[in-house]
Amino acid sequence: MKQTCSQRLRWLHSLQFKYMVTLFVIVFIACAITYMIMFMSVWGQVRHAAEEQLQSITDFLTSVMERSNMPVNEVIDLLQPRVDSIGLAKTEEALPAGFRLDTPLELNQTRLTRLESNGIAGVFRTADGYIWLSAKTDSMRARWIHLLVLQTLIICAGIASAGVFLAVRHSTRPLRELNAAIRHVARGDFEVRVDYRGRDEMGVVVQNFNWMVGELRNIEYLRKDFVSSVSHEFKTPVSAIRGSVKLLTATPFEKLNEAKFRKYMGLIADETERMSSLSSNLLRLSRLENQSAAENVINFSLDEQLRRCILLLEGQWSTKPVELDIQLDRIDYRGDIELLQQLWLNLLSNAIKFTDPGGNVGIKLRGTPEGGARVEISDDGVGMSPETQKRVFEKFYQGDNSRAREGNGLGLSIVRRIVELHSGAIVYKSELGKGTVCTVTLPGNR
Repeated sequence: MKQTCSQRLRWLHSLQFKYMVTLFVIVFIACAITYMIMFMSVWGQVRHAAEEQLQSITDFLTSVMERSNMPVNEVIDLLQPRVDSIGLAKTEEALPAGFRLDTPLELNQTRLTRLESNGIAGVFRTADGYIWLSAKTDSMRARWIHLLVLQTLIICAGIASAGVFLAVRHSTRPLRELNAAIRHVARGDFEVRVDYRGRDEMGVVVQNFNWMVGELRNIEYLRKDFVSSVSHEFKTPVSAIRGSVKLLTATPFEKLNEAKFRKYMGLIADETERMSSLSSNLLRLSRLENQSAAENVINFSLDEQLRRCILLLEGQWSTKPVELDIQLDRIDYRGDIELLQQLWLNLLSNAIKFTDPGGNVGIKLRGTPEGGARVEISDDGVGMSPETQKRVFEKFYQGDNSRAREGNGLGLSIVRRIVELHSGAIVYKSELGKGTVCTVTLPGNR
């Protein structure tokens, strides 16, 4: 029932309903105006013709009565075919209603009058009484109807055409504005907006267009920010390499000792490795963003994968050193084994990186009631500010505490995309100076 009412309400706000109502109103108004015009013009012509007819009949009657001794009854019979009605009243009081006179008539005098039914009547006084008659209007009615129909069609067509033109022009105004806005968007102007608050189909189209422009504007901002960030990230190592090369070439070979040479070459090697890592991460992130789901899905032991990742990072956590608290339940999972390994390596590397020497890093793996898995990686390192937590997954973003450390701000963007490809969720909880807890929840096997 609610759905039916909703559909009816949508139809009442539709363009189809609006056009139907508009055309009905236009035709109704056109007919009403036409009737008024016809009544004032055509009916006036008919009455004038009736008056002329009666005048000619009364003139004929006067001529006959003056020039011959024809009895009144014969005169009435002679005029009968030419009028609607005719008769003889012996006295003025005997005249039918509508034919009675306000002032007396002289002998052989004629007076035209109008009946209450808008007919035309005449009264002629003779020695025998009063002859009353009304105009014969059969042919006049036919002529009036013919003129009425013809002029009605012409005027209705004109009024309806003008009304439809104005209605269509008003209803297509949003289309013209939308067309102009599309041209602005095609030229790269994403600040344009179409103002239309209707609830019909056009309102839905305009609303979706404004939403689309807003999304394009956000994408354009991200694109500009991405280009700026990439340029900055590449500019820093390139500048360092160029500076080192200039110092090496500016120093005479005989004055270039081994320590200085190793220092500059080591700097060049480090910055080259940084550029290589940045390029690899950009390509990896681009490939992941073009995927709609995890591709190489297989069954594997998730706890064994986490142990393998911990061993791969042994050089980092043993050198620092940090203490590891490992609690892994035995869980088999179905997913992209390579992407998930990249996920754990990034998260574990971050936890080790931001933990001070002698600190603790925890790795926990638990199952979920839905048959999925939950991995919790915690540390008691520097933590993150609320502002950093809001932007932690943005490309190239590096919080205040991480700026002085290695990295390019793409690792967590890659992590989030891998989690999304597995239809999972990732949550960070952190307090500045106390540490961070990252929880990854993966759904049950699909």
